[in-house]
Amino acid sequence: MLSGMKVSGAQSSATSLQTTNGHKAAAEAVASALVSQDNALRVARAQHQYGFDTGTGYAACDVALGISQERDSYASADKVRQSFRQADQGWLTSGGDAAERMGATLDQRRTFYCSPSEQTTGWCTGARPGGFGAGDSDAAPWLLNRDYGAEEVMTAADYLDVVAPLPTVKPNPSTAEEEATLVMARRQGAIMSGARASLVGVIVGGMGGDSRQGASP
Repeated sequence: MLSGMKVSGAQSSATSLQTTNGHKAAAEAVASALVSQDNALRVARAQHQYGFDTGTGYAACDVALGISQERDSYASADKVRQSFRQADQGWLTSGGDAAERMGATLDQRRTFYCSPSEQTTGWCTGARPGGFGAGDSDAAPWLLNRDYGAEEVMTAADYLDVVAPLPTVKPNPSTAEEEATLVMARRQGAIMSGARASLVGVIVGGMGGDSRQGASP
């Protein structure tokens, strides 16, 4: 009888020990799986942020500089967009002379944007070329190269005034006819502003270091 009781007690003890070991093994497996998954995520995140395919290569220290430059580029593009918007709003609100703007644009063409072919004809007598040739009517300087700065933006602004000019707006009308003319001018200007806004979106889109595009002017 005593021998049988000892065997029964030993079996019960072994069963509880096996159960405990089973729970422990399961917990260890879960912990191991969590740690392995966490490590895998860390490696994947590090590879995504610092890997060669992102363009940083092995220069991991340049990542902070790249992020800073990206933020600066975004801020600059936002300032450019606001400047275009404020200029158009000022023109439609305070007034502007389209003929005067056209004359200034023509003068720029003969002095600043005179292309080499135009210089040979003598049309740009006294020209002082300093920018892209025919940049006020040629979108190539900023449309083909999508990684540029202030000079290309200014060239694009002159191009914008040539291809999508705002109408003459004369505020403070004194007669009913002038009032009707002002309304029509602002309506036309609002429509033109939509076209200009689309072009401005293309212009500022090239300030973030985009890859060179295969577009044609």
